[in-house]
Amino acid sequence: MNTEDLIVLRNRLRDLFQDFEEDYPGFWARIVRGDSIECVVPNYNDALRIAILIKLYVKMRVSEFECSEMLQRYGIRFSIGVADIKYADKKEDIINGPAIYLSGRNLDEISRRENVMTAFEIGQAPKPLSNLLDSYVAMVSGIVDSYSAKQAEVVFLKLLGFKEIEISERVGISQSSVNTRAANAQWGLLNTAIKDFEALEIEQIS
Repeated sequence: MNTEDLIVLRNRLRDLFQDFEEDYPGFWARIVRGDSIECVVPNYNDALRIAILIKLYVKMRVSEFECSEMLQRYGIRFSIGVADIKYADKKEDIINGPAIYLSGRNLDEISRRENVMTAFEIGQAPKPLSNLLDSYVAMVSGIVDSYSAKQAEVVFLKLLGFKEIEISERVGISQSSVNTRAANAQWGLLNTAIKDFEALEIEQIS
């Protein structure tokens, strides 16, 4: 993206993050290194929904700009690290702890590999468990990769809890068109997968 468009997108993302702060107590996100995002999510069960929401948001917004085919298709790469946060101070703009190391290290690793867009790891959990959930998260993200910008917009709003009639009014299309876009985007499967992740009790199974 050119610099002007990137600034517009960054400002819109900051507005989105403010909304998340109201919906997810303790959530905090910041934009670093120009085009990277770091998030603190106190409840790990919320992490996948938030990551997918950000991915959908970027996919639907970059359609307004001239940008690479990769950006249009994938929106973002993301890495989730489930571990402790030792220190997070929004005012001082500091995040520190094992979770940020895990997610950052894995994000750097997938950025060097082709066709790998996600990473998931649980600190101090058995490797087979992390590998299994890593594959699960990758498949959920892979569903979203296939979306058009219009499908991404509908699914984004549905994940935020809007009803189809409300979405039709916001987007300016018929309710049947909303339903068709959601069905073609495998909304039922995506929604179930995210809810299943939200119900996980990692402390018990690890």
